[in-house]
Amino acid sequence: MEIKTVKISELRPHPKNPRVHPDSAIDKLVRSIKEYGWTNPVLVSADGYVLSGHARLKAAEKAGIKEVPVIYLPLEGAKAEAYLIADNRLQDETDWDLTKLKDLLQELDTGELDLELTGFDMDEIEDLMTQFHPLDLDDGQMDEDGKQCETYRCPKCGFEFEVQQ
Repeated sequence: MEIKTVKISELRPHPKNPRVHPDSAIDKLVRSIKEYGWTNPVLVSADGYVLSGHARLKAAEKAGIKEVPVIYLPLEGAKAEAYLIADNRLQDETDWDLTKLKDLLQELDTGELDLELTGFDMDEIEDLMTQFHPLDLDDGQMDEDGKQCETYRCPKCGFEFEVQQ
């Protein structure tokens, strides 16, 4: 695969793109691009339509960027359209390990970095920081496989989950 630098004005958003991008998401991408630079090429079909990177392109335009890195994929027609959906859908199948996310955000919270550059706004970060607390259990709580566990409870909804140590 070859990465080419292409003028944004030459790229054609896919007219069937089913993904929508609220202005708040575009604004977060603008901040991310300004902080970290361009880190992910736009993917374009063989017939010239953007398959992946529509939001990044909107953010680039808003940031005044004129050219972006592009990879042209050997896909067109129905196969390209299926990829257009898959690229957006497959990330929906993932989830956050909220304990690790909370720990990592706490680790990054030194005052040297704007935590909103993570893509979370401060309300979301504060909510996460106060949401999960270990329950007071006897030391040595074990799961059915004999592994050490900690149990957490969300104070808002009461949801409990265990984390193996």
